[in-house]
Amino acid sequence: MLVESEVLVSVLSGLTVGFLAGLFTFRVKSRWCPRCGEYTEPVRPTERR
Repeated sequence: MLVESEVLVSVLSGLTVGFLAGLFTFRVKSRWCPRCGEYTEPVRPTERR
């Protein structure tokens, strides 16, 4: 029973990390133009505090 729970935790951890990495790479890829490298979204001005 202990081995099964360790395997389950390992599998779920791996799936979570893979899912989050996929979200991050999709976000990064959609931000820049693949041909010219320019931003595809308007750049927001930084606010000084």
